[in-house]
Amino acid sequence: MSNIEMLRELIRHMECADARVWIPILAADAARGDSVIRDRIFHIHVVQWGFLHVWLGKPLPAFPDQSRFSNLEAVASWGRQAHDEIAQYVDRVDSAALEGAVTLPFANYFVKQFGDHGAAITLAHTLLQVTSHSSHHRGQVNARLRELGEEPPFVDFIVWEWLGKPAADWPPNARAASGIEG
Repeated sequence: MSNIEMLRELIRHMECADARVWIPILAADAARGDSVIRDRIFHIHVVQWGFLHVWLGKPLPAFPDQSRFSNLEAVASWGRQAHDEIAQYVDRVDSAALEGAVTLPFANYFVKQFGDHGAAITLAHTLLQVTSHSSHHRGQVNARLRELGEEPPFVDFIVWEWLGKPAADWPPNARAASGIEG
């Protein structure tokens, strides 16, 4: 399997796993009302949107504050829209593009934290970063679901492979308009 094929699989898995995590969030009152879950799932989608803008060569947008979303379904819909656009982008990427350098708009933060000796970051690195970052925080969301007495979904990559790489099955109430107010 080529690197681009593996990265496409990781991106498809990321969407499937995000959609699966939204199911108990939207179904359980305890999860719906939990600020920890809302903050983390929102953060996952903010980072996905941010990297999409980097890949498209667009300036980072002013991301909406959570309070501008009418409800959790609107946040889920916004996240789903990001996944749709990420999938479209990744489908157009070829193997040669993976080694191209990417300029991170937040590189100044890294310089302040770690010094000015940073290695070049490639498109492949950023695609892998988005999937691993999302997995990390999705795990935190699942741990919080368990703390609230809910059963978190299986979202492991290997389970997704075992099941035949199913497409994301977003909750029906995550398919509405974005619901961003103002």
